[in-house]
Amino acid sequence: MEKPLSLSLLYSANLRGDIALLPRLFTFMRRLKPEEGLGSLILDLGKACDDAAPHCQQTGGRSMLIALDGMGYHAANIEGALDARNRRLVDQQVTMALVDSAKDWRYRLPPFENTGIQLTLKPNSRSARLQICLAPDERTRLDGNVLFLRDVSAGQVGTVSVDLRRSPRVTDSAIHELPPDTPPNPSIAGAIEFIESEARLFHSRKARNRRNESDALTENN
Repeated sequence: MEKPLSLSLLYSANLRGDIALLPRLFTFMRRLKPEEGLGSLILDLGKACDDAAPHCQQTGGRSMLIALDGMGYHAANIEGALDARNRRLVDQQVTMALVDSAKDWRYRLPPFENTGIQLTLKPNSRSARLQICLAPDERTRLDGNVLFLRDVSAGQVGTVSVDLRRSPRVTDSAIHELPPDTPPNPSIAGAIEFIESEARLFHSRKARNRRNESDALTENN
């Protein structure tokens, strides 16, 4: 019997600016990450930031994406999250792929370099061996070579294993609740503190510049 060629996915969604959750989420994801197989992709299905969170409002949605990148995420759904200016700024600051309706991401996975894994919000091409739709769905399912992922809340992590040996097939999927006693990862906690500090500094600089501009207009008039 052939051994499966397994690709593992770990994913989050609907974090909505809960940046304090991330150090514990990172610890939990490390526990869930399998040690065997072709590898793992860590993904976010969208709504990472929310203007109700001060750091999101202060940075135009960039803060959570920078934090996810620091946690080792491979790709995130940013549909509707960033304007053109903030999209350019995040592109300069992160290494993970930013996926929206205008831009897909192709993941080259040995031994499937020629076909690869495509992450997209609009699955319509059959050129990839496996397409992963980063728009959350009601359930985890495969439709041909397109994988849809069940939606999760901020305190949950979804996991999926896909056998790629022949036609892709889901061998396992689950939704895991973050245990309340999960300790925060110190490195991620430190990064979060820095990101929040930078967001406050950025906001104060913008406010000062606006005041200076207003004072200059008043003087000229």
